[in-house]
Amino acid sequence: MAQKVIDVSAYQGRPDWGKVKASGVMGAILRIMDKNSIDSSFEYNYNECLSRGLVKGVYRYSYALSEAEAKREAGEVLQVLAGRKPELGVWLDLEYDKQRELGPAGVRRIAEVWMEVVRSGGQECNIYCSFDWYQNVCGGLPAKYWIARYPEPDTGEVDGRLRPDVGEAGWQYSSRVRVPGVAGYTDMSLWYEELYPVEEMAVYRYGGLDYAPVFDAAYYSDRYKDLRAAFGDNAAALFQHFIVFGMREGRQAIDTFDVRAYKARYADLRRAFGDDLPLYYQHYIRFGIAEKRNAVG
Repeated sequence: MAQKVIDVSAYQGRPDWGKVKASGVMGAILRIMDKNSIDSSFEYNYNECLSRGLVKGVYRYSYALSEAEAKREAGEVLQVLAGRKPELGVWLDLEYDKQRELGPAGVRRIAEVWMEVVRSGGQECNIYCSFDWYQNVCGGLPAKYWIARYPEPDTGEVDGRLRPDVGEAGWQYSSRVRVPGVAGYTDMSLWYEELYPVEEMAVYRYGGLDYAPVFDAAYYSDRYKDLRAAFGDNAAALFQHFIVFGMREGRQAIDTFDVRAYKARYADLRRAFGDDLPLYYQHYIRFGIAEKRNAVG
């Protein structure tokens, strides 16, 4: 099942990543550098995604017009990462008009050198480009592709007819999506590769938390007819629904935790979290159990 991934840079300021995650976004690809320096929001974005349990990658728009410049750009990315290893890897952003003037052979050589440097530094490295560039400039390299292809006009909605469908890891389908917690518009992609390991989901772990105290697949399926009809006894699919939708909808997924009762009972939690329901589930897991708080009606 495709999952939503956004990409952001300093143009989006400092997003509220709690709201981003609660909206159903499952990952983020962060601009690590502009032409000459570290993106001013990168460290904030990286650390917030880390603390929120969002999978992340990084990207850099390449201005390289020679192999030497490609090596420099890629080396700078490794220096900024400083041993950190984002789960979605490093993405080489190929869209610079002056690069295209080099012709496909020239662009492909720059890309090969760029990726070789990053990969030799122990990082996964792949290519972001438009569908036009994929078809006419840089397709076919030994890499995964994250491909941009928007409708005209770009409405912010998914038009499935435009999916590149060339085996891409992700499809950036719009640059005009509104995401809670992000100022202005942002780019949105559908990611087709697995973002969270199946074995992790099977034991109800997500974002570094064990959700077993608030989630039981059998209970969740039995309680809600729509989920039983959609997912049957597929525990991983039920858990994914709970993470993406169920908590935001306030669904009860175990007999020992009712989020609405938990919210109503504790004024300190209402002051802290307001109507952000996923935060109540997470508080109970992190603190509420140990504090012996009552979480049933």
